Amino acid sequence: MHTRIAVTALAAALALSPALVRADESSHSLEQLVVEMADTPADHAALADHYRAKAAAARAESAKHESMGRTYSGGKFFQRSAMQAHCRKIAAENAAVAAEYDELAKLHEAESKK
Repeated sequence: MHTRIAVTALAAALALSPALVRADESSHSLEQLVVEMADTPADHAALADHYRAKAAAARAESAKHESMGRTYSGGKFFQRSAMQAHCRKIAAENAAVAAEYDELAKLHEAESKK
């Protein structure tokens, strides 16, 4: 538990540290730095939790778009089939993202048990 607090504190410190902000922010994200610095089982367990939360958020976004797609099934909206297809595509993309985050969570979970 103390290590998770330390990882969280480190992440917060990195986010708030102006000395670490680069002009070219595309080179490293905070998430990338935390992943690169993870070396203890607790660090990897915290990352597994993080990726499970991201997977849940992506699944929620997928469900939202599935629901929106169903709203186009009735009514007099003239392009409803195009809108349904749009919503289905976004729902499927978010479902795929969720699956990828689930896989990352599994990898970090395995690392946390070494």
